[in-house]
Amino acid sequence: MDNVKNVFISHPTPYNNYQKTFLTLIDDELKQHNLNPINLGKNNWNFKSPLRPIKELMDTCVAAIIIGLERHHSYIGYEKEFSKESKETLHKYSSSPWIQIEAGMAYQKDLPLLILKESKIYGEGILDPQVSDSFIFEFELKKIQKRLSPELQQIIASWVNNINDLN
Repeated sequence: MDNVKNVFISHPTPYNNYQKTFLTLIDDELKQHNLNPINLGKNNWNFKSPLRPIKELMDTCVAAIIIGLERHHSYIGYEKEFSKESKETLHKYSSSPWIQIEAGMAYQKDLPLLILKESKIYGEGILDPQVSDSFIFEFELKKIQKRLSPELQQIIASWVNNINDLN
């Protein structure tokens, strides 16, 4: 594979087979486009300076993909509790806060972002389509287990074309 380019891939550590399968499909799709997905793993984590290894990895990348997968499920919760704007939330799903940090770091480096969000994930920060200046592709995890949907393949191809135009 000539001209392989690194892309930073940010996602929570997968904890079920649906997530593992989806991430494998994404990795395989990226590799078909001569992209090498890299992320922070156990071998390059630094507990004294957790952001430094992320920055060092991103310095080798031409783009970043942010994937909002479920990490937390709150059965009941309250936003702005004890205020006039208090709101009860039921079954709120959220992703890892690290994807927000890594997305912000990639944005500051002007890396082209591709943002994918499991449809049940609460849209806040980089995953909020109302405030993000990037397109956010939503997907249903359990429906993507054998192959990526044609829509997601098109989104990835368009993002890859943008990367190639910039590099």
